[in-house]
Amino acid sequence: MRKSMFWVLGILFSQVCYAQYDKKDDADLMNASRKLRQLIQRDPHRPIFHFANPEGIAMPFDPNGGIYWNGKYHLGFIYQSLQNGKREHFWGHAVTRDLFHWTLYPDMLDVKPGDVELGIFSGGTFLSREGIPHIIYHGAGADVNLVAYSKDRDLRKWIKFEGNPVLATPAKGSALEGEYRAWDPECWFDKKTDHYYQIAGGEIAGLFKSKDMYKWNYIGDFIDRKNNRLFNYEDISCPDFFRIGDKDILLFISHQLGTQYYIGKFENDKYTIEKHGRMNWPGGTFFAPEQLVDDKGRNIIWGWVLERKPAHLPNYGWSGIMSLPRVLTLSKSGEMQVNPPEEIRNIRLPGGLKEKPGTIAANTERVVSMEGTSLEIKADFKGSDKSAYGVKVFCSPDGREETVIQYDPVAKEIIIDFIKSSFHNPVEMVTHVISKPEKIEGFGSTTSRQRAPFELKKGEQLQLDIFIDRSIIEVFANGRQCVTQVVYPELKTSTQIKLFATDEPVIAGNLEVYEMSETNNY
Repeated sequence: MRKSMFWVLGILFSQVCYAQYDKKDDADLMNASRKLRQLIQRDPHRPIFHFANPEGIAMPFDPNGGIYWNGKYHLGFIYQSLQNGKREHFWGHAVTRDLFHWTLYPDMLDVKPGDVELGIFSGGTFLSREGIPHIIYHGAGADVNLVAYSKDRDLRKWIKFEGNPVLATPAKGSALEGEYRAWDPECWFDKKTDHYYQIAGGEIAGLFKSKDMYKWNYIGDFIDRKNNRLFNYEDISCPDFFRIGDKDILLFISHQLGTQYYIGKFENDKYTIEKHGRMNWPGGTFFAPEQLVDDKGRNIIWGWVLERKPAHLPNYGWSGIMSLPRVLTLSKSGEMQVNPPEEIRNIRLPGGLKEKPGTIAANTERVVSMEGTSLEIKADFKGSDKSAYGVKVFCSPDGREETVIQYDPVAKEIIIDFIKSSFHNPVEMVTHVISKPEKIEGFGSTTSRQRAPFELKKGEQLQLDIFIDRSIIEVFANGRQCVTQVVYPELKTSTQIKLFATDEPVIAGNLEVYEMSETNNY
């Protein structure tokens, strides 16, 4: 009896000790988490209304798995986790109802013992024949493409497909060696043909077809290799295939020059390119886009905004930024249009600035009476067709720092000049995207300016909708162009906005400036 009592007391004592140990562990974790959050929030360059990585260094930070489901926008994002001492890639999971205020869910995709893959790389979502949400993704470390699905109303739990892998890179010595690679996949179900289609991206974009997702037949190249309208050093990765109106769009990246798209037609298992365009240019940082269609029928995309923080700036324990959501449409003439969603108005703080039109004399600038580092700036201009004009942001009163956003009617370009964006060092090109930043075939010198093609139509005024968010600049021009840039102002006084004209006067039309609220407060 006495032995039994001591045995029970021993068990109780061990449970109490274990509980205390657990509490100590939990307290340490919470303190460490609090310290990391405080460190991250001290960063003067961390955006406040762009979705940013909650914690840790995310490289890559591709958006993936975008889907609108049961009243919510779901977005996956690649982040890195240490597993058994190794850095592996998983998908986080963020959810929003209004496109700007995010809640974090359990990981969308991870790796468990017994999985063939070692990490989760890029992919996208699609609905099965039965209307069930599915994800197709690349299994890092296994050279295969895989599928998962969810029957959960809130998409919190994803189950890996029993028919995995759905594609493997052909083995060396096989008949199909070199024909394609299992790489960044895209998938959709075509009701007309009652088949699933899969694109496997990379240097060669292969097309595959299946009745049941178990057996896939290789059809051939999705894009004609001899007529892909790319430079010979570019690939086709992170593909996203969708419809706008009666056109079929392939949104993708090349690892060398970033985001771009094709507009065309997919018929009889063949894609015909009609137009090609870019959403990133040397010096820019718009990468690895992801698209979804919401309940309003809008095609909305996000892109990873690659950072390039100079080495001398402090490390605040985080990295990874998404662009603002962008709505894609086609004009009546079939040109790609890109605009911020209307919900952007809901995060403007009350008040703001509205100024009436006025003339800016040649070779002068006008300081705007409102300033800040997280703003929306709407500015209209009626200028000469012979000289440049535009807006300067992140300006210090002494002129040591400024970033210039201008329209050049002669070159027919929107230009972001970042040579003076940082006081100590000019912002450099992203070597992850650009292998030879000093000169790129077809683009000339690219050391300090991002130059995007843009031309005003006859009689058309320049309409800029500019978003600055501590280190990010996104410039929407007349709904036809959007240019993304990262800069790192170092002076606390770099908060001014200026309107300017160069060789000839310009009429600055209605000007609106709004301070933006913080939204990434997860």
